[in-house]
Amino acid sequence: MTPLGASRPSELADFHHDRVLWAPGTRSALIGRRILLPRRDGALADAIRAAGADVDAVPVTRTEPLPFSLPGTADWLVLTSPTAVEVLAAADVDLHLLGDAIAAVGQATAHAITDAGAHADLVPVGRSDAEALLAALIDAEPDGATALIPGSALSRPALSDGLRAAGWDVERLDTYTTVPVTEAPAVRPWTDYDAVVLTSGSIAAATASVLGLPPEPVTVVAFGQPSATAATQGGWRVDAVAATQDAAGVIDALTRHLDQENA
Repeated sequence: MTPLGASRPSELADFHHDRVLWAPGTRSALIGRRILLPRRDGALADAIRAAGADVDAVPVTRTEPLPFSLPGTADWLVLTSPTAVEVLAAADVDLHLLGDAIAAVGQATAHAITDAGAHADLVPVGRSDAEALLAALIDAEPDGATALIPGSALSRPALSDGLRAAGWDVERLDTYTTVPVTEAPAVRPWTDYDAVVLTSGSIAAATASVLGLPPEPVTVVAFGQPSATAATQGGWRVDAVAATQDAAGVIDALTRHLDQENA
């Protein structure tokens, strides 16, 4: 396993079509900072880079498709991550056959739906999380409807439970799971990083399993309260929580905490 106990001199003095949507601008507190993002490279990593930080995007999990059978068409096909869309697309599933209308948790998922040849009819404004999507769906169908929610077997039940409580008929369809990578990826020592961003409970668990927990000087930022809760239960010390589950929320959380360190 890659050693994570070495140290280095500070370098603070050194200096998808989705990317523009995610990039909120440079933050002085992030210039020269090195951030570990334990997931594949992409729009989130690029947005943090655009804000001034150096980002190492290192996947610590892999997606493992699960066998599933397609149900009938629901009123709403509800998609809660780009991965959920990609797994269906890889199985040659026509999204239009699963729902009369399609809801996406956020813009990144909406773009994945477009790439799959369909269109998101509903995307929450502002926040990109299960609670915002729940509110938007209930507002669209106050008398209830049928919903199909394909996705990770590890996803929390807040969305499906909330819809059922509002009178919806909901079917969850486990189409994939995530498991830790079998070999430790090549990463820098923990002490080379100023912060790590945990975007889900499964990634927090996999990072701890594959890389171990970071020492206290490394700021730990969680991608929303559900990720923070899961990380804490897994032994992490969470220093900051993104108020919104998008790049702007992550960058704000990083900036606030790293600014406090400099104060």
